[in-house]
Amino acid sequence: MNKILIYGILNVTPDSFSDGGRFLDTDAAVNHALSMIEDGADVIDIGGMSTRPGYEDVSENEETERIIPVIRALKEKVPGCVISVDTFRAGTAKAALEAGADIINDISGLMGDPDMAGVIAEYKARAVLMRNGLGDPDEGWEVMLQRTVDAARNAGIKDNKIVLDPGVGFTKTRKQDMELINAIPDMIDKWGYPVLLGVSRKRITAEFYKGETKADERLGASLALALYGVEKGATELRVHDVKDTYAALKAVARLKGEEL
Repeated sequence: MNKILIYGILNVTPDSFSDGGRFLDTDAAVNHALSMIEDGADVIDIGGMSTRPGYEDVSENEETERIIPVIRALKEKVPGCVISVDTFRAGTAKAALEAGADIINDISGLMGDPDMAGVIAEYKARAVLMRNGLGDPDEGWEVMLQRTVDAARNAGIKDNKIVLDPGVGFTKTRKQDMELINAIPDMIDKWGYPVLLGVSRKRITAEFYKGETKADERLGASLALALYGVEKGATELRVHDVKDTYAALKAVARLKGEEL
């Protein structure tokens, strides 16, 4: 099995759908990040504003102020750690990159802020570009991602810095989510970029349980969909449960006579 990069989710927000409020304190956030690194996270993905369904907007300044102390503290403790910042705002991205972040994870696919592509190109950062989560959820993934790819290339973002995200969860129906996961091979064939899949604890995972579930009770379905996505060609996973994801990937690799 090819190396699968695990992005450990770190929400420094009061209202994220799964863990809102748990890591608002910088020390708590850094300790959780260190725990995820120990459990097998390759990247820590820090978000300062929730984009869950029905999320409340916060100012760019507030978003930035939530994440910068965490980036600096984490880089001080583990200088070599790789940090991704989940934002669609160029100002937040610029401040994060200057503070030591390595990757910008933009749910708008460069469509949320006209200056974002230029910032990423200027800092030569890696860019995870999602099918536009701020756009029309019914617009085809081919159209959305082509628009994003064109914007990235026109801004001078190098091909080896681009990762695509199908945008599971930023849809109207769970059927559309399934279609996006199944389209991963087509995305790879069309553009050749790595694909990151983020399904952890999302609404799609609730479909497979008897009765109601809380977000943090959906590990089984989250792992199943993630492993299926890897079989389809995804090489990067954005997850809450790093330890279990790492173990699941390692188990599958060993069954195949490979190593993770």
